[in-house]
Amino acid sequence: MNMNYIVKLTKKAKKTFDRLDQKTKGRINKSFHELINFYEGKGASKPDLKLLKGKYSGLIRLRVGNYRIIFTLHEMNFVILIIEIVNRGDAYK
Repeated sequence: MNMNYIVKLTKKAKKTFDRLDQKTKGRINKSFHELINFYEGKGASKPDLKLLKGKYSGLIRLRVGNYRIIFTLHEMNFVILIIEIVNRGDAYK
């Protein structure tokens, strides 16, 4: 079953993403593809996902190296909305 997921970034997440170096951008892009494959049932392994609590309650965290991608999944529209990209040291402040 092929569901065409769309990855969207908030303005804040896009601004952060644009400032990253090419290697980190590549790792994050690769993690998006792995995440989509996981949701479509094609992924060999589960990405490092965690349901969040507190101020991010109801959101999901994807770990990519030293970065945390905070997102929500709109299954009805097959949209992965990236809310924030933060360095792990700043992720939960």
